[in-house]
Amino acid sequence: MIFFLNRPKKFEQILAALLIALVSISCENSEEVPVADSDEYRDWIKLAIPDEREAHAVFGDIEQTLTVTTWTKSYFTQDGGNTWTMSNDFGGTVVGLLMDRDTLFALHATRTDSLGNKSAAVAQHYSLDTGQTWHSYFYDHKTQYEKPMDVDTTSQGTIYEIRMNVTNNYVNPSDLLRTDGRFTSTVDVPFKHHFHDVYVDHNDRVYVAVAGDRHNPEDNTLVCCYDALLYVSKAPKP
Repeated sequence: MIFFLNRPKKFEQILAALLIALVSISCENSEEVPVADSDEYRDWIKLAIPDEREAHAVFGDIEQTLTVTTWTKSYFTQDGGNTWTMSNDFGGTVVGLLMDRDTLFALHATRTDSLGNKSAAVAQHYSLDTGQTWHSYFYDHKTQYEKPMDVDTTSQGTIYEIRMNVTNNYVNPSDLLRTDGRFTSTVDVPFKHHFHDVYVDHNDRVYVAVAGDRHNPEDNTLVCCYDALLYVSKAPKP
């Protein structure tokens, strides 16, 4: 180590300039780290629909056109979730989106069978452009459209299913279950919310629509209901 006893003023000026430069570089590097690449979301993309409450049903593809319903409305994005366009205000919640050939149907009702399995039913609106524009559906056979809720399957037969959790009448964060053959496991997700929908696109990428609740880690409960949030797996079959 070298000590300078009678350092000239010019040396001190140079040293001060070097210190300022080092601090500046350090600050710039810390600001360049995006949230999406942190450990919390290393396997998932978090999307938020601005100024909206709860995400419910999902259909489409994040790389093309993705449609999401919220508390009463429908939105779509064509740039990976950077911007969202409202396509309709249904005046109520659409709990399911079902594609039949070239038509996307908005399902407004929930049905539960004798085994407790829930399904979205009763088509009251339809779209011919994957949710960018909607039309009222008045036909008598609109009740024929129905799809299971809280579950979807990949092209390889892997099943993803939402499990709701309640303790002492308080809602706890939901689980995402993954079933391959006879083996069922819980997917390790970094988000703690009440899940509304799980959807698998044609590339086997998984989407989870949530209520955006506030999580209380002390008793593992949720306070409803806030942002319209959507989590998308970065890779197929997470």
